[in-house]
Amino acid sequence: MIRWVLLTLIILSSQLAFSQKEIVIENPNQALSIGNNIEILEDKKGMYSLYDVLKRPDVDARFIKSLQASPNFGITKSVIWSRFTLVNKSGQRLYLEIGEPVLDSISIYRVDHGTITHKRLGVYQHKSKRDIQTNLYLVDLELNSDQKCTYYIRIQNNLPLLFPLRVAPLKIFFEDNHPKDLMQGIYLGIMLVMAIFNFFIFWTVRSKEYLYYVMYVLAFAGFFSFNKGIAHEYLWPNAIWFNHFTSVFISAAIGFGLLFAESFLDANKYLPASYKTVRILLSAITFFLVANWLGAGAMSTQILHSIAFLAVMYILFLAIYIWIQGSQAALFFLVAWAVMLVSALIFILQLSNVLQSDNFTRNALQVGSALEVVLLSFALAYRINYYRLEKEKYQAEVIQQLRENEQIRSRIARDLHDDIGSTLSSIGILSQVVEYQIDKNPLSVKELVQRINESSQKVQRSLSDIVWTTRQTSNSFGEVLVKMKEFAAEVFEPKNINYYFQTENLPEIQLSANKQYNLYLIFKEAINNIVKYADATEVNIEISFENSELRLFVKDNGVGFDENLIKAGNGLGNMRKRAESLGGSITILSRVGKGSFIELKVQIKQS
Repeated sequence: MIRWVLLTLIILSSQLAFSQKEIVIENPNQALSIGNNIEILEDKKGMYSLYDVLKRPDVDARFIKSLQASPNFGITKSVIWSRFTLVNKSGQRLYLEIGEPVLDSISIYRVDHGTITHKRLGVYQHKSKRDIQTNLYLVDLELNSDQKCTYYIRIQNNLPLLFPLRVAPLKIFFEDNHPKDLMQGIYLGIMLVMAIFNFFIFWTVRSKEYLYYVMYVLAFAGFFSFNKGIAHEYLWPNAIWFNHFTSVFISAAIGFGLLFAESFLDANKYLPASYKTVRILLSAITFFLVANWLGAGAMSTQILHSIAFLAVMYILFLAIYIWIQGSQAALFFLVAWAVMLVSALIFILQLSNVLQSDNFTRNALQVGSALEVVLLSFALAYRINYYRLEKEKYQAEVIQQLRENEQIRSRIARDLHDDIGSTLSSIGILSQVVEYQIDKNPLSVKELVQRINESSQKVQRSLSDIVWTTRQTSNSFGEVLVKMKEFAAEVFEPKNINYYFQTENLPEIQLSANKQYNLYLIFKEAINNIVKYADATEVNIEISFENSELRLFVKDNGVGFDENLIKAGNGLGNMRKRAESLGGSITILSRVGKGSFIELKVQIKQS
C-alpha cells in the first residue's frame, strides 16, 4: 500500500516533467494506428519497473519517438516499454487493439491523475482475463468522451517482438476484424480439406510422400492457428502450458517439408547425397527445438529461423537440379515451392525487422502456404496420373512379353518337330541303313556315317540355338551379334572359307528376344546355304546401322544360282517370312558363276 502511495506521488511530480504530443482521437468510424505517435524505450536487460520508468530522469530521457507504424524489434531478449497520451474526442468509449496474438507478457498501466490501473495479458494468461475474449488483444482503455489519459505498456516476447497498435470504439474493431476472421476460416478450411483428402489417398496407395504432405499441411495449419491466436482461443484455452511448446509447429512444417520434397522428387535417385543432407538439417531442427524448450530463448529461435531459411533454399536447389535432370514432376514442385520461397522470405525478413511489419508482410507466408498447398496437390495429382500411365505401360510390356514368350514356345515346338525331329528321323533311318550295309558295302557305310555325324552336329547346333533363345533376357543387340560371330567361325573355319565380319561403330541397339532369334535364323540360313551350295572361298559379312535402320549384308564369290529354278528350296521362303515378321525387307540376288548376296533391312529403335 505504501509503495503505491509513493508511486502515485511520483506520478504527480513526474507529470510536469513528462511532455509528449497528445494523440487526439476524433473519428468514431475509423481505427487509428498510433505506432508512429508513441514513444519507445528498449530495456535490454529487462531491469526497469514502472517505478523506474516514472521516477528516474535518466530512464525517462531514453524514451524516443517510434519510427514504425507497427513497432517491430525482431527476435530480442529486450523488454520494450511504450507510452502515449490519448485525448478522446470521438464521442464514444475507446479500446486499444494489440494486433499480434503471440506475445508472452503484456502489462498495460493506465495513469490518470495519480490513479494507476494495471492489466496483465499474454499467451500465458488465461483468456478469461481479457476484457474482450477474441484472438487479438482488445483492451478497454476506460477512456470516455472528452477524457485524456496516459498509458504505459511493457511487452516481452521469446518469439519476434512486434506489436501493431490501433485505437477505436469497440464496434469498429468487430466490423474491421470480421472479414479477417472469415479469411482465417477459409485458410484453415483449405488446409484441413487438403490434409483429409490426401490422407485418404495415402490410405489407398500407401505411398509415404502423401503422409509427409498431410503432416506438412497440418503443421502449417497448427502454426498459423497459434500465430493468429485461434488455437489459444479455441483449441487449448485451458492448457496454457502448451503455449511453451508451439514452436513444434513450424519445426514440424520444416521437417516434413524436407521429407516430402525428398520423397516426392525421388531425390535419392537423382542426388544420393541428399539423404545425408536432409538428415543433418532434421537433426539441427530437433536440437534447436529442444534447446528452445529448455530455455535457450531468443538465440535458439533465431538459429531455428536460419535453419528454416536454409531448408527452404535447399529444397529449391533440389527441385531445380532434379528438373534439369529431366523429371517433369519436379517442375510442378518447383513452381509451388517458388511461391512458398517468396512468401517465406518476406515473412522471415519481416520477423527479423528487415522489412516493415504490415498486413502484407505479416500475412505473406499464410497466403503463400495456401497457394503452395493447392499447387502441390496438383503436383501429387500429376504424380498419380504418372504412376497410372507407368503402370499401364508396364502392363502393356508384360502382355507383349507374354505374347512373345508364347510365340517363342510355339516356335520352339515347331522347330523341335520340323527341324530337329526330321533330322533325328533321318539319323535313325541312316543308322538302320548302316546296320544293313556294314557287312555288304563298307565304303558306302563310311559315307553314311559321315552324314549321320553332320546331322547330329546340326541337331546339336539347333538345340544350342533353342537353349540360347530360352535363356535370352536382354534386348541388347550385342548378345545376338556375339552369337552370329561364333556361328560364322564354327561353320567357315573347318571348310577353309575366308570370311570378313565387319561391325564397326555400331551404337547400342534394342531388339526383342523374338526379333533377335528371327534375325539370327536369317543369318544362319544364309551362311548354311553358302557352305552347302555355293562352293565359295570368300564371304563378306557387314552389319551397319544408319537412320534407325539395321542392315545385314552377306556376299559370297561362289557358283551362284538361278533363283527361278530353286525358289522353293534352300530356305529362301523361310528367310522372307522371317524378314516380314521383323517388319523389314530382304533382297536376294544371284547369278550363275557370279556368286550371290543377301541384304536385310530392319527399322528398329536405338537406346
